[in-house]
Amino acid sequence: MWTSLSSKDNTIAEMFKFALELEEPWELTHIEYDDKDGAWHLFIDFERGALFACPSCGTTCKAYDAEKKQWRHLDFWNWKTYMHARVPRTNCTNCNKVILVPVKWSRPMSHFTLQFDAWAMRLMAEMPVSAAARELREHDTRMWRIFHHYVHVAMNELNLTGVKRIAVDETSSRRGHRYITLFVDVDTKTVLFATERARIR
Repeated sequence: MWTSLSSKDNTIAEMFKFALELEEPWELTHIEYDDKDGAWHLFIDFERGALFACPSCGTTCKAYDAEKKQWRHLDFWNWKTYMHARVPRTNCTNCNKVILVPVKWSRPMSHFTLQFDAWAMRLMAEMPVSAAARELREHDTRMWRIFHHYVHVAMNELNLTGVKRIAVDETSSRRGHRYITLFVDVDTKTVLFATERARIR
């Protein structure tokens, strides 16, 4: 059963508004609670005629149309929380292109908010991915996608021009079965590369 709450008159709604830190033209329009799945559903929208910056050139444009999207957000009171929004596309006369407007709370093509990503990465730094997935009540394959995305970003931003000394070490990732070889910058203690190999018998 889904229960609707007013976004204007309810104390819970005010709390969600404060936590989401939405900027104009975005606004929290209503909230629903699914007591069967134990989940909050936050619905975000914009008023007709709202203006958005073209993602390519920055020209101010009206929404051409919109796509409905959903993201998993951080839990509230140990209940899952989902954000729903109509994400607009701009028909920019300057670029002569119809482009989907990026939202500030999530990276493109992701089904999670940036805050969820951050918490997931923090957990995965402290425990196995499968354990983090259980803690977050998500499938581990989805957690691996988050993990690989940010590792890829970090590796692309890694500056190797100042590296002078490299240390190579090997450690067991699964007792008696698999090993990880690490290449580390001796001076900064930064991991430059890691690779897994099967045990040689």
